[in-house]
Amino acid sequence: MTWTRLKDLAGTPLSQLTQPTRSDWIFALRTVSAGLIALLAAYALKLDHPQWAMMTVFIVAQPVAGMVLAKGFYRLLGTLAGGLAAIGITSLFGTNPWLLVTVLALWIGVSTLVSSLLRNPEAYGAALAGYTAMIISLPAFGQAHLVVDLAVARCAEIVLGIVCAGVTSRLILPKLAADAIISRLKRSILDLADYASGAFSDGDPAGLAALQRKLITDAQTLAEMRTYARLEAPSFATRAHPVRRTIGQLLWALSAARALHTHAAPENATLIPVRSELKAIVGELATTRDALDDTGPWVARLEAIAIRARETAPVATDPGEDKVGTITRLTIAADFAEALKQVMRGLDALRSPVSRTSRERQQP
Repeated sequence: MTWTRLKDLAGTPLSQLTQPTRSDWIFALRTVSAGLIALLAAYALKLDHPQWAMMTVFIVAQPVAGMVLAKGFYRLLGTLAGGLAAIGITSLFGTNPWLLVTVLALWIGVSTLVSSLLRNPEAYGAALAGYTAMIISLPAFGQAHLVVDLAVARCAEIVLGIVCAGVTSRLILPKLAADAIISRLKRSILDLADYASGAFSDGDPAGLAALQRKLITDAQTLAEMRTYARLEAPSFATRAHPVRRTIGQLLWALSAARALHTHAAPENATLIPVRSELKAIVGELATTRDALDDTGPWVARLEAIAIRARETAPVATDPGEDKVGTITRLTIAADFAEALKQVMRGLDALRSPVSRTSRERQQP
């Protein structure tokens, strides 16, 4: 958990922390149901350690179905890799305790190194491969003939837990990553409008910096959610590129708003009308209830502002005025309007995907 998240929790009223929401209750119901089903199935199959099946459910449990599938898939890969490593290490070095421990330590070190070079959930699978080998190898020390049975039993328990968690995450009131992407993108657009409104009004620097960090974090989360959504439904792959492009436009709009705030030119007769229009539209967007239910009017206004900013020529009111700087700021303002417009179009594309012909799906 990051320090930012800890600070957010520290500032949250105790009543909100102790009163679970409907989503919390659904998540708890889904997880407990999957854990009990896995435990009963493990007992019915007479597995050696049935508790591992239930523990796996709680380990891979996530509020979004795609996250469960991703974490479960890489946990399975890590377990299989660790089991194979345990069989090989124990078979070769099982008679020498010092050599066995040394090789296990090296394997864990390599797995940890690989984990540090990857991102979740891939990093989780790499780390799991390390300590799974230790969990299987050490009990089989001096009894190398048991290592295969231990590896098979552990893999079977892990697979059972993953299957139960994955199935229940899709059948019991599922929360899909595709829906989470749309919800988070809408929230990010409103946060961006809030940030731009403050930037164009000389808002509080600390508040603007906090909003900027939040938008960057949300953009990273959207990129991860894109992978989870593709695991939930392969049909989402056709929308994977629009999501990636929309995230890029969101970050570019944020960068343009920050540039306009940092390099503002007050009392500039050319820039004031454009900044005023941008300030008005982002202010309305940030304060209008259900503003993104229909993005058509916003897209039209942003497109008009972008065209006007590109076509506006600097007004020669001051012989010493920096015309190059004025044109640059007008270009950035046009880019901000264009990027925000493209983000809204990306939101519409996610909410109402258009099927493509087979030719359009081919790689360029």
